[in-house]
Amino acid sequence: MMLLARSVRAMFDAQARDMGLTFARAQAILAISRDEGLNQTQLAETLAIETPTLNRTLDGLEKLGFVERRADPDDKRVRQIFLTEHARANASEIETFVEALRAKLYDGIDAEEVARARKTMERMQANLERMRGQ
Repeated sequence: MMLLARSVRAMFDAQARDMGLTFARAQAILAISRDEGLNQTQLAETLAIETPTLNRTLDGLEKLGFVERRADPDDKRVRQIFLTEHARANASEIETFVEALRAKLYDGIDAEEVARARKTMERMQANLERMRGQ
């Protein structure tokens, strides 16, 4: 599974390079688009990554003009994350790109097989969560 994940990430990064994206950056943009205004800690939790890793990703996205960090009106120490107009204008292109890559990845694999594989991975994730809680 780890080899497959690495390979998918490498393929994504190679094909998305022209858009200035990486797998991590695209994941962040899509997560932000689903729930704008999350603070950095919440976004890191959503993406299941550490906050310093997220900060590096956000730094890159900010330089490209995809996101902006704004002070939380209730707590000036906290930064909320929002997409820029540039990101919104490109969000559908990013989603289309992700869907096309996913379709190529699943080529020749029956939808039922994909669903079974997802269910199995979800069970494995739940097992890991239980192990963490012990």
